[in-house]
Amino acid sequence: MKPATRKIVTAATTFSVALSIGFVMQYGDAVAARLGIDEPIGSPAGRTQVSVPGSAVTASKAVVVPQLLAPRVTDDSKEVADIPQELATPTLQMPDSTSVSDLILASAMTEAPVMPSPEVAACDPIMTATAQPMAMVQLQLTDTCHKGAPVSIHHQGMIFSAITDADGKLSVDVPALSRDALFIADFNTGKAAAASVLVPDLDTVDRAVLQWQGDDGVQLHALEFGAGYDDAGHIWSASTGAAGNVQTGSGGILTSLGDVAVSDALRAEVYTFPSGQSVRDGQVVLNVEAEVTSRNCGRDVSAQSIQIGPDHAADAIDLTMTMPGCDAIGEFLVLKNMFADLTLAAK
Repeated sequence: MKPATRKIVTAATTFSVALSIGFVMQYGDAVAARLGIDEPIGSPAGRTQVSVPGSAVTASKAVVVPQLLAPRVTDDSKEVADIPQELATPTLQMPDSTSVSDLILASAMTEAPVMPSPEVAACDPIMTATAQPMAMVQLQLTDTCHKGAPVSIHHQGMIFSAITDADGKLSVDVPALSRDALFIADFNTGKAAAASVLVPDLDTVDRAVLQWQGDDGVQLHALEFGAGYDDAGHIWSASTGAAGNVQTGSGGILTSLGDVAVSDALRAEVYTFPSGQSVRDGQVVLNVEAEVTSRNCGRDVSAQSIQIGPDHAADAIDLTMTMPGCDAIGEFLVLKNMFADLTLAAK
């Protein structure tokens, strides 16, 4: 449905520039080493600094780091998101690949080591990653001790919530954000699984990620080659694009991640355009919109953008925004500068 009202945000908005990208990439190396992966993720030195383009948004408060990845607390001080606190700071510590063995310690009175039982060993989470066309990766996760359980999937700064099925299994296709792609599945119980895979065609796509937590009412919109709202080239959650257009290089596609059945789920929308095989010259305009709802009116909303492309390294922008009051319910705020628009040339 086409919203009746849209406004450009000009006040009460705070941007915090890319504190996450450098640290997440370095964290990927550390986790890979801890989990015994032979070739950890490479990363550029230091943090990526992002210049916020344009002047559509005016920062009216001191710059802060949004707590998008930390537990959020309601007014009655009850935690509503089971997000590991260690993921909110650069001092991340993930379990070793030997965490199960470490938990089964020898008796203090016995010199001989105690070996894990088959039942305990069977509870180790196992994850595989398989490269798919258009720089997608299929993840297969199994943990028979976590049936119907929430799990957080981490990849290059992108995090989303998922739930295993009745057999403790999860299968999900994830847009890759790095060529040497590392994925971590965390059950927030002291156990985690990791898998890595080479994604050779990553340099053929442009990719934009918008991520947030809970029902904050934010949306990613792509307007391809001069399209207006509700035109064929308007790609968003209600019109995600056709796989055939991606394969032919004539259009993009939107992937939604995050299971809303998880309380206050971590969610993401990822727009992908096959820029390496584009059949058209032109521009794709990327906007973020925030709808004023009864859940977010008058409150702070946090979100993060991540953008990669063939010609530049990953950029990220963190956003903390104070929404208008509840008398503005139903209106939309349009944020025009969380992403750089794509300028495409036919190949």
